Amino acid sequence: MKKILTLILIIPLFIFSSCSDDDGTTQDPKPEMPPQSSMAPNFDNFEDDGGRIAEITNWTYAATSVGVYSTILYSNLVVPVTAFKVGLNQEATYESDTELWVWEYDVLVANKGTYNVRLTADVDGSDVDWTGYVSLDGSFVDFVWFEGESNLDADAGSWVLYESPETPSPWLSVSWSDDESTGVANSEFTIQKEGDYFGSSIAYEANANATYNRGVMIIDTNASNTIEVDWNSPSGEGRVKSEAYFQDSAYHCWDETLNDTDCPS
Repeated sequence: MKKILTLILIIPLFIFSSCSDDDGTTQDPKPEMPPQSSMAPNFDNFEDDGGRIAEITNWTYAATSVGVYSTILYSNLVVPVTAFKVGLNQEATYESDTELWVWEYDVLVANKGTYNVRLTADVDGSDVDWTGYVSLDGSFVDFVWFEGESNLDADAGSWVLYESPETPSPWLSVSWSDDESTGVANSEFTIQKEGDYFGSSIAYEANANATYNRGVMIIDTNASNTIEVDWNSPSGEGRVKSEAYFQDSAYHCWDETLNDTDCPS
């Protein structure tokens, strides 16, 4: 009799334990969000200060070169880039029916309107597929404005950003990495839109341990030119190299006031 009672007590515990384990395993682990530098690197050091861009200086040439890509990200593709940046500060929920992690929020984009964003992460083992759905009341619903993939820890991945709901073709592709152990993050942006800059790219690096802790290498297929720019953030001092423009292979520097200066030996 005691054996029967013991068995009766054990069976419900076993069933409850099994159900609990199943419930836990049905929820995929929450992935880390890709870093901001993967889609929205910081080019603030090259913003026009109200007239310097009209002067011919080393900083001006660097700022003009970087400005082409800054315009693409923060003007032509301002909606998906802003949608992603805002998503970095949002909380995700897990949808058991779709088995997706979901970030859902509204984004106000100046001079364009308020967009609803639904960013999803589909986890498959150590791989994550990201999809950014964007909607605008009275205009379009769930347009996939950006999508990509990463690993679960978000230390490497890729993005594709599309032009617009009216022209849903790839504008920009991105491959990126972010190594917290070394403090180095890299992102390479390649223009996919047909036109003069098709195939041109800018490789961005942030290195927390370097004197020039930010850098880009620009490959301009239209002008058959390669431009290297390194700078310190936040001080602003930096250097630029372009054989096509300067007619030499040397770096040309500027100081913290953005004025031309001799480069350190």
